[in-house]
Amino acid sequence: MPIMKLHFLDARGALTDIHDWLHNRLTETQQKAAGLLPFQPLDVVVQTGKHIIPEKGHLGYAPKPGVVFIIVDPENSALQANVDASLERMFAHELHHAARWDGPGYGSSLGEALVSEGLAGHFVLELFGGLPEPWEQLPESEIRNQAILAAQEWDRAHYNHESWFFGRGDLPRWLGYSLGFRLVERFLSEHPGSLASNLVCAEAQDFRSALSLV
Repeated sequence: MPIMKLHFLDARGALTDIHDWLHNRLTETQQKAAGLLPFQPLDVVVQTGKHIIPEKGHLGYAPKPGVVFIIVDPENSALQANVDASLERMFAHELHHAARWDGPGYGSSLGEALVSEGLAGHFVLELFGGLPEPWEQLPESEIRNQAILAAQEWDRAHYNHESWFFGRGDLPRWLGYSLGFRLVERFLSEHPGSLASNLVCAEAQDFRSALSLV
């Protein structure tokens, strides 16, 4: 089993009451994902904070190889309600990023980010089933309207990530997540037998032609 070290930043005891719950949920998800993804040793840092998705009570990010950060808000009722195993699904998304970091990386261009996010989103469905996340379900009309712009900026390394993925600008909130999800969906439909797990190390350029099908 690949090495995963969980680090709980809990000197003030904010995580004490939910430590075991978090530990079990995260460990079980990693064990499940390890059957499908190639993992190198991984540090997972769990801490409290308010910079979370309010509807979920948590947030995850994988900023570099070998580490995933998870922020939880124990005061948010959505956290332990954990509707549709949202904590596990978030962590699975970040685990796909972690595995991709040890391949081609998350990427520095818009196209690479779209593919990395789309693949991670589809890996969650591969592992847990269910529906895409809310940020992967923008109306098709909104996505299609921006696909031409995405094609133009595909190779742009200095793209505005906050605008494309979080709507901090003129673009719809969560556009990048929905566009990336739809892009990978189209690629998978054109390549039977392909899965987000076995595409974890695929180059983003392989997906570019699928943009015209979005």
